[in-house]
Amino acid sequence: MRSHRSLLLGAAALALLAPPLGASEGDVEYRKHTMEAVGGHTQALFDILGGKVDHTGHLAAHADALKALSGVVPALFPEGSGGGDSDALPAIWEDAEDFAERLGDFETAAANLSDVVAAGGEVMPAAMQLGQSCKGCHDSYRAE
Repeated sequence: MRSHRSLLLGAAALALLAPPLGASEGDVEYRKHTMEAVGGHTQALFDILGGKVDHTGHLAAHADALKALSGVVPALFPEGSGGGDSDALPAIWEDAEDFAERLGDFETAAANLSDVVAAGGEVMPAAMQLGQSCKGCHDSYRAE
């Protein structure tokens, strides 16, 4: 009987100390890694477009990765997932509607970029649109 009660008290204590759902260290780390992947693909794309490297054959891989990741990003910021070691500002959850709109802009820009690259079109304007969508979020919702 005593060990059962101790076990229950221990479980209750752990529940009180646990972070809220959606805000675990693992979730914050996953979000950071995913956003770093977005940044990496974006930087690689601009390295190619800016002539820093001669890997034009890789444009589609980066554009397609950004398109795929843009569909994942909205799920990385559920209500209550602020805090921790993150650059995400509380404004994300305070103005969730605007944040969601900006994530929609990112998704649209990433899809457009992927389509333009696939069609062999003029990539720089589409890449700039993507960059502006990223900046639109970072200016208001990311600590620098």
